[in-house]
Amino acid sequence: MKIDAILTQVELGKIDLPRFQRGYVWKRRQVRVLFDSLYRKHPVGSLLTWLTELDDGTVKELLLDGQQRVSSLYGVIRGQAPEFFRGDSHAFTGLRFHAENERFEFYQPIKMRDDPLWFDVTEVMQAGVGGLAGLLEEKLGKPDDQIDATRYIEVGSRLLQLLGVKDRDIHIEQVTDTTKSIDTVVDIFNRLNSAGTTLSSGDLALARIAAKWPEARKEMGRYVEKWRTHGFNFAYDWLLRCVNAVVNGEAAFQHLHDTPRDEVRDGLQRTVKHVDAVLNQISKKLGLDHDRVLFGRFSIPVLVRHLELHPPGVMSAEEWNRLLYWFLQAGMQGRFSGTTETKIRQDLVTVDGTVAGIERLIADIGTKWGRQRVYASDFDAWSLGARLYPVLYWLTRVGGAKNFCDGIELQDDLLGKGANLEVHHIFPKAVLYDAGYERPQVNALGNLCFLTSECNKWIGAACPAEPSPFVKGKHDACLRRIGREGYFVLDQKNPGVLESQWIPMDKELWKVENYLSFLEARRHLLADAANFHLAALYPAHAELLSAVDPVPQTSQPQVSVEDEEEMLEELQGWISERGLASGKLGYELRDPATDQIQATIDLAWPNGLPEGQGRPVALLLNESAETYRTVSQAGFDCHTSVEAFKQYVNAEILGEFADSVA
Repeated sequence: MKIDAILTQVELGKIDLPRFQRGYVWKRRQVRVLFDSLYRKHPVGSLLTWLTELDDGTVKELLLDGQQRVSSLYGVIRGQAPEFFRGDSHAFTGLRFHAENERFEFYQPIKMRDDPLWFDVTEVMQAGVGGLAGLLEEKLGKPDDQIDATRYIEVGSRLLQLLGVKDRDIHIEQVTDTTKSIDTVVDIFNRLNSAGTTLSSGDLALARIAAKWPEARKEMGRYVEKWRTHGFNFAYDWLLRCVNAVVNGEAAFQHLHDTPRDEVRDGLQRTVKHVDAVLNQISKKLGLDHDRVLFGRFSIPVLVRHLELHPPGVMSAEEWNRLLYWFLQAGMQGRFSGTTETKIRQDLVTVDGTVAGIERLIADIGTKWGRQRVYASDFDAWSLGARLYPVLYWLTRVGGAKNFCDGIELQDDLLGKGANLEVHHIFPKAVLYDAGYERPQVNALGNLCFLTSECNKWIGAACPAEPSPFVKGKHDACLRRIGREGYFVLDQKNPGVLESQWIPMDKELWKVENYLSFLEARRHLLADAANFHLAALYPAHAELLSAVDPVPQTSQPQVSVEDEEEMLEELQGWISERGLASGKLGYELRDPATDQIQATIDLAWPNGLPEGQGRPVALLLNESAETYRTVSQAGFDCHTSVEAFKQYVNAEILGEFADSVA
């Protein structure tokens, strides 16, 4: 299709830009090179569009590849940004063409003001063939002799060649719903835009909905922003998945493609109402009041489907409690990690808006996990990325846990600037490291509790009991804040605060040398508390509590900190010898929304390996399954041994380089 015809299609709205596309990012140099290539008839690549049929039968082409080129062409030739434009229009404003040396440059007053052969490209394009004579006369004056006439012809022919840019053909590759599945279109886009925005099937579904209902993204954005102000960060495709569950009872976005606009619009309103109801229950009854502790967020499409199918009328507290019990169980077992869509679909088939449907969900999750009781060994995990970290927060909010400093219960109605809850290490990290404990032990869930931010700052790195002689010299100051009797002082001033946080009251366990025994004792207390509160939600859970607590599985042999550091140092040298960038040691993976640390990666290439190419890469040595899952879900290609990592580099990275050179 000729460039001029493509721009006309853009003007008519027949070619549009899907909203998932990144904004305009080209620099002036790239615009200049594009027009120079077109002028000299060099290839500039093809465009890729996705044909989608609207409710009224008309077809719209969504531009998947070529946004930067089409925006630049439209901006220079039409003299304004296209309707779909998002970015800096100065990048294509002021392009000039020198009719003698045939160079394209952007306007520079000192260089160009006294040279009439610099022509404004936009002005030439808008003048067209019919306006060239007037433009030439305005710039060069009337020809007085044969020399001037020859110059006119020369300059005019080059301006005609410039105008010919509008008649250049650019091939448009079209994909349609009938010839390509949504997953295929997603894959095509991501291959073409590996350095730009990564597209999901939800993005593509939203783009199609927006083609039928232009206000869709804005309308959804209002609700996403509302929840964000309440501490919950949801993506558009998550909300769309909830809409799909409500409207179609389906998980795959493909089912939204043929859903009429009005059904989607009405379904969104019902979905928001249901999500609000679910979040209110989760926040108030479970105390999970912000994004970081909202595990199992993909349980919510199943919950809103239940509300959609529920007969009109008030839902009983008992029915809500059953749903919340299932929500907690789904979160604890990581129900929706991995093949999320498949598991949502399975549960959407099970749920039917009745109590019997909830019972089937509960039975099903027990079958898949093998149990529903919480065991002490379940708390044998570490880091804020651990799956049971939200369980610890839930117990704190609903289990009567008290603040160490003043004895108030840490419920969700605390007032004041310093009332937000913060993670507190019961045994200070520095003390444990100096006593020879390793990172998984130091950051174990059993060593974490929650305090108000004000109390956390006041206690600081206080020790539960006087440090052993081994570490006392370095950390004697850890008792100065609260006194030489350690945490015992806290319990004297506010009786019961330690027990309320499931801290063993055997003071021998408060000694650093008995730290592992402390963890074991606290894990049992936490498991008992979790089972008690699960039974309060779902009385049938109490029948499970007579089961014997299993012996914790023997973990893989741990590599010592010293050996691990030596291995990582050797690996860094090995990487450098092969011309690759060194990784980042002890890289902290943070939640982009809250900036909280989710996991610490032994060695990471967050910008890809090689640098700036491909997926982020992580090496995880002696880490838990929860950590592996957290890092993997963050988009990292994870490796768990140095040998496996080296094999990966040799085969996938260095082998890839060898192929590219050949």
